[in-house]
Amino acid sequence: MENEEDINNLFISKLIEKSLFTNRQIQIIYNFKNKEKRPMDISSGAYYREVKQSKIKMRKFFYSILLLNLINVVNDNQITALSSMTNKLRILVDSHAKYHDKEINNVINVMEDLINRIIDM
Repeated sequence: MENEEDINNLFISKLIEKSLFTNRQIQIIYNFKNKEKRPMDISSGAYYREVKQSKIKMRKFFYSILLLNLINVVNDNQITALSSMTNKLRILVDSHAKYHDKEINNVINVMEDLINRIIDM
């Protein structure tokens, strides 16, 4: 890993692996949200179909969080912990320091531990 973009891509790839979204869905959500051009390897019809599917998936994700909170499966402290983790990850991704695969794996491991503790609360 030589440059920051490669490091961020590695980090983001590891997060995508553990998420509900596919790499393609994240790419489409990112492009659409940032008003970037659609990838050339996908037709406009397929692109907008995937945008719609991705929006539906995001909507279901947010409703799931609300539902889990209302039935006391996820509490406010857990949501606060996730928000705090997101803020710290954003600082990590935005920093100009160089990171190696091992350090990124350590961050992922810490995240997994925290998420496991949140689930077990």
